[in-house]
Parts: sequence; C-alpha cells; structure tokens
Amino acid sequence: MKNRNKKIVVEEKFKIPQIDPKYDGLKKTKPAFERTIAASPYFGSKVKDKILVPDNKGTINVDKAYDAFRPKGEKHISDEELIKTHGTKYYDFKILNEKKREEVLGVKYNNDLENKEENNEEFKIRTVEEEKPYESHIYYRNKEENKIIYNDIEDNEIKNQEEKINNEIKTEPKEEVKLNLNFNLDEFEETEVEENKEYQLPPLDLFKRSGIISDEVPEWLVEKKDIINKLLQDFEIEGEVVNYVKGPAFTRYEIMLQSGVKVNKVSSLYDNFQMELGAKSIRILAPIPGKKTVGIEVPNNKVDTVYFGDLINENFVNDNKPLRVALGKNIDGETIYKSIDDMPHVLIGGATKSGKSVCMNTILISLLAKNKPEDLKLILIDPKKVEMSFYEEIPHLVTPVISDPEMASFGLKWVVDEMERRYEDLARAHVRNLEDYNRKAKATKEFKPMPYIVIIIDELADLMMTCSADVEDSIKRITQKARAAGIHLIVATQRPSVEIVKGTIKANIPCRIAFKVASYVDSNTILDEAGAETLLGRGDMLIKDNDAPIRVQGAFISDEEIGAVCDFIRDEASPNYIFTHNDLKQQMQQESIKEKDISNMEADSTIYEVAKYCILEGQASINGIQNSFGFGFNRAQRIVTILEQRHILGPKTGSTKGRDVLITLSELDRMFGRNSNEEEF
Repeated sequence: MKNRNKKIVVEEKFKIPQIDPKYDGLKKTKPAFERTIAASPYFGSKVKDKILVPDNKGTINVDKAYDAFRPKGEKHISDEELIKTHGTKYYDFKILNEKKREEVLGVKYNNDLENKEENNEEFKIRTVEEEKPYESHIYYRNKEENKIIYNDIEDNEIKNQEEKINNEIKTEPKEEVKLNLNFNLDEFEETEVEENKEYQLPPLDLFKRSGIISDEVPEWLVEKKDIINKLLQDFEIEGEVVNYVKGPAFTRYEIMLQSGVKVNKVSSLYDNFQMELGAKSIRILAPIPGKKTVGIEVPNNKVDTVYFGDLINENFVNDNKPLRVALGKNIDGETIYKSIDDMPHVLIGGATKSGKSVCMNTILISLLAKNKPEDLKLILIDPKKVEMSFYEEIPHLVTPVISDPEMASFGLKWVVDEMERRYEDLARAHVRNLEDYNRKAKATKEFKPMPYIVIIIDELADLMMTCSADVEDSIKRITQKARAAGIHLIVATQRPSVEIVKGTIKANIPCRIAFKVASYVDSNTILDEAGAETLLGRGDMLIKDNDAPIRVQGAFISDEEIGAVCDFIRDEASPNYIFTHNDLKQQMQQESIKEKDISNMEADSTIYEVAKYCILEGQASINGIQNSFGFGFNRAQRIVTILEQRHILGPKTGSTKGRDVLITLSELDRMFGRNSNEEEF
C-alpha cells in the first residue's frame, strides 16, 4: 500500500530546442500567375491584364473581356450587329498597330501566342481575332516570287500600294515587310489626339543631375581646423573646434568656448581669421542660432555645383502643393523647399552675377514642372528684355512678357482689379481663401475653379525710376491683401537702395532672399541686418522668412534646360492670353485722355493760384489747400493730381509731410505766361 503513494520521478536530460537553419518559417504566398488564352493587344500574354481577363481560371467570357476596349455606347452589342457594321467581331483592334504599341511599351511588340506557320512555302500573317478574320485583313508572301499577294481585296487604297511595296521587297528581300492597313485611321487618330490630348507635365529627365559625390574628408578641411585652433590659442581664447560640417560651397566650423569667455572676442577676430585662412570672405555666427557654439563659415577650396535636377523628383511634382518651389541645399545637404503661398511675397536682392537671375529661373521652372496652365497663371515683367525671353508664348502667361515700364504699371493695375473681383467671388461663395474656393468649386460644380497668379518683376529699379507712383501704389495694394485671393508677387532688384526698395514696399513683404551685395547698407536694406556682404556669390544666398536667416547654396539650371522645358510646354499647349499688349496700349491711351479731361475741369487761374501757394509754403498737402481755398476734399485732390501731372509737385512720399515742390515761382510764371517778379512775393 505504501508503494502506491510513492512518487515516481523520471530524470530527463536538459535540452534546448534548436531551429533548423534551413527552415525559413511559414510563408503565405499567392498562387503563381498562369497564362491563359486571352492576350492584351498592348502587352501580349506576358503581363497579367486585369481589365481584359476578369478571372484567371482558363475559362473566359471573351465578349466581356474585350468589351473594356469598346466605347461606352457600343458595349454589349451582339456579334451579328458588329460583323454587319464593321465586318469583324473585334474591329477595335484595327487601331492597335506597331507604332501605337511602341509608344506604350517603348519596345517592339512580341506576342508569344501569335501563330506562325513557317514550315509551309507560304508564310501567312493573321490579325489578333480568334475566329475567321475579315478577308481584307489577310495577305501572304510568296517566297518563290518574293511578292505580296492579297486575297479578294476590294480596298482601292491598298491595291494602289501593292506595286510600291513589291518594289521595296525586291530591293531588300531579306527584310520583313509590314503593312499599315489602317493608315487613314492612324492619321485621323493622330489629329484627334493633337486637338484633344491631355496636357502633360515636363518629364524630369530634361534636367541634368550630378554624379556620385565622394564622402572622403579633404586634407584642406582638417588644415583649416588646425589654423582656427592655433589662432584661438595665440589670442588666449579658451576654446576649440569641436565639430565641422562641409557644405557644397562652404564649411562651418563650430567652436566651443569655455564658461566665462565672451562671445564677442571671436567676432572681433574677423580680420585675423580671414587673413590666416586665406579666404576672400568669411561669416561668423556668434552664436549659432539654437546651439551653444560659435560658427565660422569658411569657403571651400572647391565648390560643388548643386544641380536643379538633384532637387526635384516625382514626390516633389505630386505633393499637392502647387506653389512649392526648390531653391537649393543648406550646409547639411538638405534640400530647401519654400511654398510661395506661405511666404506669401518675396523680395530678392543681389549684385550683378551673384545668382539672382538663376534663382528666379529655378522658381519659375519649379512652378512650371508641377502646374498645368489652368492651375497657374504668370505675369512676367522684364525691363531688360533678355532675362525672360525663354518663357515667351508658353500657355501659362496672362499676357506676353512685358518689357515697357509704363505698360508694366498698367499690367499691375489689372492685377489689382482682378484681386478685387476675386474677393467678391470669395464673398459670394462664403469662403476665406482661394484654396477653399477651388475645393468647393470641385465639390459643388456651381462655379469654375480659379488659378493662382504669380507676378515676377525682374528689375524693380527701372520701374521705380520711370513710373514710381503708380508702381508703388499697385505693389502696396497687392502685397497688403492679395494673398487670400491666390495672387503672389516676386520682386527682384540688383540695386537694393532705399530709393528703390522703399519702406512701404518692404513692410508687406516678409520673405527676403539676399545674394552677395557690395556693403552692409545694402544688406540691411534687404534683410534688415548684416550678412549678405560676406556671401561668396555664384548662388550663395541668405533666406529670411520671419526667422533668423538660413544660408543656402542655390541650385544651378542651365539655359539649355530652361529652353528644353519651355519647348516641351509650348508643344503641349498654345498660349491663351487674357489680354495682350495692344489692350494695355489702348488702356494707356484712354487714361491719357482721361487725364486731359480732368485737367480741363479746372481753370488755369485756379491751378496757378494753388501752385503759387504751394511754392510759397515749400510743400503741398491736400488739407492745407482745403483750409486755404475752402475747397472740398475731392476738388483739392484733383488739383494736386493735375499739379503732379504737370511736374509742379512731386509724387506722394508715403510720409506725414506733404509733397515736394519741384519748380520755383519764376518757372511757374513762365509756365503760365505771366510776367511777375519772384522778388515781389
């Protein structure tokens, strides 16, 4: 009995389960694709065609499979009706010739289901139809006579080609002969595609790309690091270079200072660093924004070109951000993208040959690479007449490229009127901006979407010297309120002085791009701070957008690439201008007539007395004229406008003081034919 309660212990050897190295685990794989008797007219039987072959079981409803290629109105038509109308059950395949297949595949068509009977003396060529083909589609080659023979052909056009083709066979008997039996249909098809084809964006292979860049650290980079450390020791500054980052055009050395060392000690050694490093110019960041180090940016011995083709790809084109542009790469090698609708207006300044024009071209090509003409419209103002000649007659233009300054001022006035009209449309649609308006337009179909409008002025200085008042007023109005209407302005100048880039213009343009300039004053005009005078040129730029400026090496795009993109776009669509230069000239003539009418509304004696008053006062203001002569505001404003047109008073300055007086009292008397002496007054 005692043995019954005794536990039996079985000793087992300790084992660790092992996994067979050949065991790959459980795999769930789909059954391999099996070919069926149906073949795609484009891809043959080598590619699975879900449209043509609804199932892959070997049993196919052929009528349903080929129905996908028929027009909507001809689906599910009986075989008898098709044969009666077209002479064949699968008439759709007449358009699928060798040329069409090569356009789709890029290679010659090869169908492994094609029946070739090469054993007989006669090599018979058939169409893709499985049943009895249409008789006029059958021909064969007689090898003995080396001649093509047709079976009961009633088509006169094919008969007329028989002699020509037979002659070609005799001259080249070994070459395979192919006949285009649908040449009339092909010609009609090409014309139809030319008229109604869908607009295609420029292909990305038009842009040049750089090769493989080596990751090896050059010797000069380490040498300059040692020079900086030695200079810090010579001037008894406790600190050393703890890191360096090599960019395309310059390298930034980061100096960590000991606690208690003043940062401005490093800044004060600017000239010493420049001399010891043998650099044309350097830039000191004391400190680097967001870091506990001081940065010294030193030019590289060899500049790596940043190609525009390296910045754009399929993701950039299809990112659903129509105004996003590629500008260049920062020191870390990251691509810098900026969206114009976030900027929302841009001021670009820089000296000649600093990279300003190339930057404007990269902005334009970025926009053209991802926008169709119905989504984006451009107004290009080029007083120099040579910078934007590439973009003539592209379909995105609102009007041909404008080169006349006075005509440009009227073009900007049209933009202001368009802005006001758009705001009325936005108010009626109960939306706040153009993006919401277009989204609602596509959803409701009640109104048409509106395109974005981007205005690019290549040289602002020429416009400001010619018609300053009109251009300044238009720019102020556009930059103040045009963002929500989908209108954006990009202004560039190589003369960034306060006479050209006035404070009233800068106030509403938050985004600035500065290239190399001559002095600190010019840098302060563009960026409101120093830094641009130390840039290297050749695309080296500072971008300031409500934050601290970031340094970027601008992308390079050649004239050949710009021309290739514009030629491709011109081939896709023709220009459809909203207004032409003749329309602007008529507007200018009407404005001139209107100014004469306004001038005739006031007597010369009244104008003379007001002008005399302004000369004696030394300045002119509407309030002063109202109080002195008892005029209403509208009349006083009209008289001031007349005096400005006659160059008696200067333009409105935007400040609180009145307008400047441009002539003396004796000149006024000669202008109005009076013989008074200036000393009498």
